[in-house]
Amino acid sequence: MRKNLDIHLLRSFCEVAKQGSFTAAAKRIHLTQSAISAQIRRLETGLGTRLLERDNRSVVLTEVGERLLVYAKRILALNDTALDDLGMSEDLQGVVRLGIPSDYAAHLLPKVLEKFKDQYPNVRLELFCELSVDLLGLLHRGRIDLALVTRQHNSSGGDLVRREKLVWVGRSQTQSFLTDPLPLALFPPGFCIFRENALEALSKQGRKWRIVCTSRSLSGIRAAVSAGLAVSVVAEHTLSQDMSILTTDEGFPDLPEIEIALHTAGGEDILSPPAGALAKFLKETLSD
Repeated sequence: MRKNLDIHLLRSFCEVAKQGSFTAAAKRIHLTQSAISAQIRRLETGLGTRLLERDNRSVVLTEVGERLLVYAKRILALNDTALDDLGMSEDLQGVVRLGIPSDYAAHLLPKVLEKFKDQYPNVRLELFCELSVDLLGLLHRGRIDLALVTRQHNSSGGDLVRREKLVWVGRSQTQSFLTDPLPLALFPPGFCIFRENALEALSKQGRKWRIVCTSRSLSGIRAAVSAGLAVSVVAEHTLSQDMSILTTDEGFPDLPEIEIALHTAGGEDILSPPAGALAKFLKETLSD
């Protein structure tokens, strides 16, 4: 006769694996640390194998634990989906960790989150605002649940959510764009497709340029533009009020569209219900 996996034990196991700590997992699911430890022991005893290696500072999955984690996430997701579909679940609640670049967070998220909060008032959101390449690293290390990022030349994965036109911008009512060579404020090499597209377009046009400001922070780029020191490149729907679009009539080359994609660590079928709800909401809302 086959054994049955206890779904309560699997839920605790997944939380310990996600947090890398019994103490943190206990806080997340409102149990004591001793209760969590007892549940993991029961799960290991039932399976006849160790799932976690423990030391004073962290918890690491064994090889068997890593294999079980894949199935445990699917089992929990299917369980929660079934209850939702049958109308037998409690109000959706929990925490979702969303990674998103700061310009998208400031200009694309507010209306989305307002609607999401109305529909899911008990879901708590944790935002991680970093560069797209850094957010994918956080996602792969399990630090965040979702990453809404710009697709780079070497990263075409994720689900396409929307396309954005890139535009040249300068401070309103200044003539810095007439300077030769053109002063630019851009991200460092290798961190942003905006930079690559901007320099490639200028090169094809044969226009001279010089970098006057380099920053990994969008606020640093915007500060240089707002001060009239340089021009830069942004997604069309992320302009701030003191920026003006610089057009082909003013001598600027056309720029391509960029793609914004939603990434998940292991596919939407193993997301937690709150994370799955936010993923669906982002794709439906931002694509409009």
